[in-house]
Order: sequence, then structure tokens, then C-alpha cells
Amino acid sequence: MTTEHKAALVQGVWETYGLKPALAAVELPKSTWYYHQKHKVTYEEKYAHLLPVLATIAREHPAYGRPRITVELRETYGYHINHKVVQRLLRLWELRLLRNTRAPKPSGIRQVIITAGGRVNLVAQLEHIVLFDVA
Repeated sequence: MTTEHKAALVQGVWETYGLKPALAAVELPKSTWYYHQKHKVTYEEKYAHLLPVLATIAREHPAYGRPRITVELRETYGYHINHKVVQRLLRLWELRLLRNTRAPKPSGIRQVIITAGGRVNLVAQLEHIVLFDVA
């Protein structure tokens, strides 16, 4: 059970049964209870000021990943934020969908295989395969 869920349970019964027994029943410290009552802010509310900035970075630089976005926030916009926070915000606001990358160019060997087509597979051309023919 999460701490938020425990705090919500205590919120519903603390006036009836008292705070101390309610906290003891869900094994929640009193300090955590008061923190959730007065100071708890959701991640979305805490970093709401970054949404337009992250959306701008995602549109202007769709190939940027989490490390480059973190550097861009620090150097261009002056926000010193941990890369883990950036990752969580991108997931929360679904900005990762804006990123796209191109498939790499086929190597020289891959181009030769594609050009040769069906002639590449020599085993498929054999009608009767004897022991060690493939090797």
C-alpha cells in the first residue's frame, strides 16, 4: 500500500477514531501524515513551469533524448534539473512521442545482400543436401 493511499485512509477515519489509533492501524508515522496534509505537491504541479519548455525542446530537437534535453535545459534555459526528473516528466506528459529517429543507412554488406536477393541463400538452391554440404 502506498503512502498516499495510507494517508487517504487515515483522512477518512481520523475524526471518528482519533489520529493516533488511525496512524497506528496503517503504520504511518505522524510526521508523514502532516507532510501529506500540508506540503505534499504532485510531480505535475511541482514542475508545471517546465511543460512549455520541454514541449519546445521536443519540437525543435525531436532526436534529443533524456541526456541532451537535460543539458539543453541547463545551458539554454538555466534549469538545473536531474536527468531522472526529466525522464519522469517526459513520461508523465507523453512528450517522448514527439521524438523520432531515422533508421541507420544499410552497410555495404547489407546492400550487397539486398542487391543479390534470392541468389544469396545457397542452401535454398540445393535439392539434395548431403552431410557437410552446407559447411
